Amino acid sequence: MGGVLKRVRRSVRNASELARMGRLTEPEGAPFEVVHQGRVFKLRRYAGQSRARPIAAPILLVPPLMVTSEVYDIAEDISAVRALLRDGVDVWLCDFGAPEREEGGMDRTLDDHVRAVDEAIGRVSEATGQDVHLAGYSQGGMFAYQAAAYRRSKDLASVITFGSPVDIHRNVAGIEDSVVAQLAIALQRGIEKPLEGLEGLPGFLTSTGFKMLSIRKEVGQLVDFVSKLHDRQALEKRESRRRFLAGEGFVAWPGPALRTFIDEFIVHNRMLSGGFVVGGRTVTLADIHCPVLFFVGEKDDIARPASLRAVRRAVSSDEVFEVGIPAGHFGLVVGSKALALTWPTVSQWMRWREDGGHRPAVLREEEPSEEVEDLAFSDFDVKLFVDAAKDGVRKAFRSIGTLIEDAGDLAIDLKWQVPRLAELERLGPDSRVGFGAALAERAAENPDGTFFLWRGRAFSYGDAEGRVDAVVRGLWHLGVRPGNHVAVLMEARPSFLTAVTALNRMQAVAVLLRAGADIDEMRQAMALGGAKHLIADPDRAEEARAFHDVVWVLGGGATRDLEAGVVDMEAIDPEAVTLPDDFVPNAARARDLAMVLFTPSRDGSGALRSAQVTGRRWAFSALGAAAACTLTPDDTVYSSLPLHHAAGILVTVGGALVGGARLALADSASSGFPEELDGDVGPFWTEVRRYGVTVVFYAGEAVRSLVNAPFSPRDATHPIRLFAGSGMRREIWRAARDRFEAGVLEFYASTEVDAILANASGEKIGVVGSPLPGSAPIRLVAFDPRTRELVRDGGLVVVEDGVPGVLVAELRDEGELRIEAGRIEHDAFERGDRWFVSGDVLSRDEDGEHRFLGRLSEVFEVGGAPRSVREIEDALDTIEDVALPVVRLEGSRPVAYVALKEGRTLRDDAVRLALAELPAAMHPTIHLVALDAMPLTDGFRPIKSRLG
Repeated sequence: MGGVLKRVRRSVRNASELARMGRLTEPEGAPFEVVHQGRVFKLRRYAGQSRARPIAAPILLVPPLMVTSEVYDIAEDISAVRALLRDGVDVWLCDFGAPEREEGGMDRTLDDHVRAVDEAIGRVSEATGQDVHLAGYSQGGMFAYQAAAYRRSKDLASVITFGSPVDIHRNVAGIEDSVVAQLAIALQRGIEKPLEGLEGLPGFLTSTGFKMLSIRKEVGQLVDFVSKLHDRQALEKRESRRRFLAGEGFVAWPGPALRTFIDEFIVHNRMLSGGFVVGGRTVTLADIHCPVLFFVGEKDDIARPASLRAVRRAVSSDEVFEVGIPAGHFGLVVGSKALALTWPTVSQWMRWREDGGHRPAVLREEEPSEEVEDLAFSDFDVKLFVDAAKDGVRKAFRSIGTLIEDAGDLAIDLKWQVPRLAELERLGPDSRVGFGAALAERAAENPDGTFFLWRGRAFSYGDAEGRVDAVVRGLWHLGVRPGNHVAVLMEARPSFLTAVTALNRMQAVAVLLRAGADIDEMRQAMALGGAKHLIADPDRAEEARAFHDVVWVLGGGATRDLEAGVVDMEAIDPEAVTLPDDFVPNAARARDLAMVLFTPSRDGSGALRSAQVTGRRWAFSALGAAAACTLTPDDTVYSSLPLHHAAGILVTVGGALVGGARLALADSASSGFPEELDGDVGPFWTEVRRYGVTVVFYAGEAVRSLVNAPFSPRDATHPIRLFAGSGMRREIWRAARDRFEAGVLEFYASTEVDAILANASGEKIGVVGSPLPGSAPIRLVAFDPRTRELVRDGGLVVVEDGVPGVLVAELRDEGELRIEAGRIEHDAFERGDRWFVSGDVLSRDEDGEHRFLGRLSEVFEVGGAPRSVREIEDALDTIEDVALPVVRLEGSRPVAYVALKEGRTLRDDAVRLALAELPAAMHPTIHLVALDAMPLTDGFRPIKSRLG
């Protein structure tokens, strides 16, 4: 009884001291020196590195945002810092402090933290003369990944993370990624308004949340604490840990950083997909080339294994290693398991990488299964029950997930697609439409949102809007007025978009010249487009002066040497230019001419054919592309096509702008689709990952280069969800869909009239779909395959389903005067009507889906029926050894020019098998040509007239 009373008295005394003083001991950490102090972080270097077997390379520890730096040094007996020092490691730490207690701390952004880690790496490397092992716990590991990618692995020996998610959507157990994405978007919409006014997330909330997620351990620790309340020595030993977990170890999460984290990494999952923005630069984990070591908590309910293992798919490094620790999220870095397994492995890893020590035995040789580990019954041997429960949970989630996904799709349709389709149908001659109006609308809605990405930099809608307004004033100063035609000669770059948008804003007409054309073509285009003025890139000024007296240059930097006759628009002060009181910006209407494009004439003569694009035609392409591709602000569109090309300026740029999606401009000097189709894709995939591209617009054979490339294990590890465009062949379509695990949406669009078809479902390979709502009425009409003349029987004759016919589209009033007279059929179906003759041959199936068969000039008669050379090309394309088949008519006979894949031969038996289903009269004469000898237009279509 006396012993019990003594215990009680000690317990009361200890409890009383805790209540009065708040602690039993003063905190004591490993000694360190602050070697740098900045606005966001302090850089610590710890003393006490063992000199027995020192490791030359340092380690830089990075804590999470909501946990203090002491997570690595809570108490002497569980200190990661002391364990590393004993093993001969030079330990540094990036200390973010407590934002709520520091001036401006609650205004910190996620950028601030990533760039702080980036700066710390540079300082540690400079001070030690060694590459750095960068290590981070939880969100600190995410910072480590981001900083490593931001600096593209410079000065890094390796990246080490503990419980750090890469695919956050995989952190929601048992639910399909697409459903998680819908849930994340719904969550963002629900909390967006409250978050706007939130200074930050207080430390006590993160502490409470952590405890709620570890409730069993919390109860166990409370019981353990009460049971040892009488034992002063035991309490003092655990005091630092108790106080850390009780709340002292948790700090506030600044509001700006929290909002960006939710938007970029929870909603858009950009750790995996890429395209997150740091310091105005776009970043992707694919830029991590150094070795990676990541630790997985096998009982971790906060960062699930599947979300961590996604690092294998995200980084470019061939050396990615996993270590499983039988611990929860906190136990990965703190506690007995961490001291016994985690930190010794880190030391062994560093020694292995630095001085050829033994490879840590715990490193897994093979990539583990990414099967979701949903439930953890760590104390019970009930595997059969767990397996059955998992199956039940998955089935339930699939059922619920399907409903959520359907509901999410419906919500997207209601918010984005339905208004676009309704706007398409409402478009009238007086509707105000155009680049200028669309940009102004986006900038008003979301001035800080990212509009376009170029050469690794990010530019906001507000930036673009201000730049366009400045250029409008510059153009006015130079004498441009509404209705003037101004030629634009530029590569695909921000200045091109600025110039075209500024001209549209002031109701002038942009005449788009082909960069790289010869002088004769330039002169011809200027004349056809009625252009009196010319804007060019600074580096094209000399070229432009060869065919135009006065050249205005825009962009390319403020300092350059310009010859006589060249006016530098950057030198014009927009503030000094006064626009007249009656100037109305963005007043262009649907019936107004917006721009002039050029295509080579179809007769192979080299002459140009102009296409005059009205505001309505632009809006129809832009809205149609955004609707068909279901573009939203969650998307990043890759613009790899020339911007003077209709598919580039009307569909890609226009679709991204009206869809509110980010627009990634390929660096025309080094990227985009390769000009050759030999399988060398250059930096295409690098840019796709860096920008987080979800939709790629193509034209013609552009995607063939990707398919011709050697297979890679990373073929499906990219963010692309959709390839969209026109001209993709069936075999390439199948290969792109299967190899890259992305959808394909094939369009058919006329440049001259509002006739657009889209295969929105993507289910039928090789079809261009059906007309979009609001499209001009279309019909397929009969023609004579020998003369290629349209058949008339009073009026044009509509063909039946399955029969090839020439597509004709009803003309709208505002388009009548801008189409060559020879391409208009009067009284086609009713007296007084007018129909545009496309010259394209299509067929329609019983479901109303259309298949493109080729140009009318490529159709010939076989057995009394029309057949197309495209059928022969599709047949030859099925031969595995063929890289690109091109067939043209020479007289009435088809002749094939076939390029083979490198090192392949064309076998007679393969040709016979491929052509077996075609009539003998369609079997072509075959010539083998080199792939690089296949001439292509800038729209990636073979120039058949140059073959032979």
